Amino acid sequence: MQLNFGVAVLAAAVGLALPTTGFAGGEWPDGPNKAWFEGLQRPDNDKHQYRDAKSRFCCGIADTVKTKFKVEMADSIYPEDRWYAWFENAWIPIPPEKVVRDHAPDGQPYLFMLAKTVQCFVPPKGGI
Repeated sequence: MQLNFGVAVLAAAVGLALPTTGFAGGEWPDGPNKAWFEGLQRPDNDKHQYRDAKSRFCCGIADTVKTKFKVEMADSIYPEDRWYAWFENAWIPIPPEKVVRDHAPDGQPYLFMLAKTVQCFVPPKGGI
């Protein structure tokens, strides 16, 4: 019984030590927002010349990663919020050029990854 109590205390302490996080999720496959997701384009398109028109889009449902996120709010040194995703047991930075400047219709965050690289990140509406 004491072991279970110790595990519960440790879990609670770890939860308090972590920054505020949100989780990727929400509907998509046949939901009312399917068209929005299918039309979602990569925010860094202006920096790349893609030969294939499909490369301009944020990938598909199979490329979304269900994970947790944290954000460091903008300050005088960094003019934009800095987002991080929990991936393979570590916080990875989401490059600012991969952050979509819009929100999903359901307000949930979405992370699109391909070959372990961030393709797009849709931040949650209203922040975390």
